[in-house]
Amino acid sequence: MSLTSTFPKGAEWRKWDLHVHTPSSFINHFRGTDLDAKWEQFITDLESLPEEYKVIGINDYLFIDGYRKVLEYRAKGRLQNINTILPVVEFRIKKFAGHKDFKRVNFHVIFSDTLSPDIIQNQFLNNSPVIF
Repeated sequence: MSLTSTFPKGAEWRKWDLHVHTPSSFINHFRGTDLDAKWEQFITDLESLPEEYKVIGINDYLFIDGYRKVLEYRAKGRLQNINTILPVVEFRIKKFAGHKDFKRVNFHVIFSDTLSPDIIQNQFLNNSPVIF
C-alpha cells in the first residue's frame, strides 16, 4: 500500500488534551447529585467534545482510579469519539531544590495506553517513594 493511499491528505492536525481530571480526582468541581451522576455527566461531556479532539490523557493525583473507570465506560461502548485514552499520574512536589522562587512543581507521568492499569499500579505506583 502506498503512502498516498494510506494518508491521502498528508498530515492532519488533531487536538490532544493530556490533562483531563475525573470525578475520582482529589480535587474536582464536577456537577451532579452523587458520584454516579458526576461520572455520567463527565463521560457525556467527553462524548460532546468537538470532533478534532482525538486523544485525551486521564490525569489523577497519585492514582489511576479515574483511568480505570474511564476504561470501564469505554468497554461498554462509550467514548467512541476518542481514538486514544492515555493514563496520566500527577505528582505535586512541595519543594523544588535549586531555586527560591519555585513554590511547587507538578510532575505529570504519561503512560502508554498499551500498559494495563494493573501494571502501572504494581510496577510504578506501588514502588514509587512518596515525594510530597
